[in-house]
Amino acid sequence: MQPSPARGLPPRIYVPILVVVGVIFIAVMGYLLALGFGVTGSVFGQAARGTAGQAGGRSQATNVEGGGPPPAVALQLNNLRREIAAHPNDDVALTQLGDLYLAVGKYTQAIPFYVRALRANPGNIAAKSGLSEARQGLAQERAAQ
Repeated sequence: MQPSPARGLPPRIYVPILVVVGVIFIAVMGYLLALGFGVTGSVFGQAARGTAGQAGGRSQATNVEGGGPPPAVALQLNNLRREIAAHPNDDVALTQLGDLYLAVGKYTQAIPFYVRALRANPGNIAAKSGLSEARQGLAQERAAQ
């Protein structure tokens, strides 16, 4: 019996093709994520000023004259603060508020929320991780000064 002739590409070509396709896929996904999450300015601080074409020189992403969080973030902040006021031991809301502060580099504000979340639920992995990140960020900030 004779072996059948090989079909398709030689095996040594598969790996480079897969690598190229993988790199292109990751690059496209990174670009799309950057578009989806791209917000100029700081969530809690002064937002980037708008261009000359915008009324009053304000950025469209801000909801307050002179800067501030985008409307969606401000709504989330208000909802979390209201939830924490109604349920002070809600570890999920405390962790989420800590995450918002952590995301913008406000480590000293984030740490108390993580500590409160861990008091309410010592098994909260997200709060443990956030507290660790906030403490590391604060240590790096202080070392840089």
